Amino acid sequence: MSTDLIDRWRDGDEEAARLLFERYSRQLTAVAARHLSKKVGVRVDDQDVVQSVFRTFFRRSAEGQFRIDESLDIWHLLANITLRKAQMEGRRHTAGRRDVGLETAATADDWLPVALASGPSPDDAAILVDQVESLLAGLPGLYAELLGLLLDGHSKTDIAEELGVSRQTVHRAVNLLRERLQQSMRDSGEIN
Repeated sequence: MSTDLIDRWRDGDEEAARLLFERYSRQLTAVAARHLSKKVGVRVDDQDVVQSVFRTFFRRSAEGQFRIDESLDIWHLLANITLRKAQMEGRRHTAGRRDVGLETAATADDWLPVALASGPSPDDAAILVDQVESLLAGLPGLYAELLGLLLDGHSKTDIAEELGVSRQTVHRAVNLLRERLQQSMRDSGEIN
């Protein structure tokens, strides 16, 4: 029974987590595929959505946020998380400048925008990782997840829903991160 697997996982049995994933991932992948448009599917794979679903499920389960009495509860919960994540990805990839509908195929003359869009150099990425680790030092893991969602362009409302916290909690966390970043920049002399 799936509830037994959850109990085993909560007791530290990683095999139970693998079995839960195997039991539900195929069905959840089908749910995600049905709810991601073809345009959004170019950017977001249905299996990526399912991976995100299980990360959320296991994190929030470990925090005791879910009360699960039977296997049907697990399926409904996982399916609901999948639907919400698919919808969030749809909103994210059809909003404003990120709108997947605005993309066109790159030509030989478009090499500069393509090169710039490919991301930072390894050195720049390492510097950024160090700065983010410094920014998050001593804060609960929720802040790292929040920052990741914020940098991905999610709204505070979507972040609150994703993390299972209030919008006010997200607002306070964003303000704290902003203050820490400003202080770090003042300390390094980047701003006065």
